[in-house]
Amino acid sequence: MLVGILIGIIVLGGMVYLAVDKKSTLTVRLASLAAIAVMLITVVICFIVVLNDNRVPVDPSTLIVGAPPPAPPKKNNSVSIVLLVIFAAAIFTFIAVAAMRENKKNKPK
Repeated sequence: MLVGILIGIIVLGGMVYLAVDKKSTLTVRLASLAAIAVMLITVVICFIVVLNDNRVPVDPSTLIVGAPPPAPPKKNNSVSIVLLVIFAAAIFTFIAVAAMRENKKNKPK
């Protein structure tokens, strides 16, 4: 799992670099911004799935006689999800503004 997270961070860093690099064309900037947006949407969706999963893990080493154990009470994680969405939108907006400023600076005159 740690390797997957590291690979994702490296790919995200590469996309950010391509978005704000002085030598990037408008097409490359827009493609990298689209890739960053898809990555952030994926992270938000995975975060929602992980926080809303309230299944009880089954321990195969124990024998359950009678009724299965009750599900744990559902936690309210809506504040965490809203904060993550706001944080992801802020990061994307910051990168997009930086990329478009760099595009205006290096536009051929």
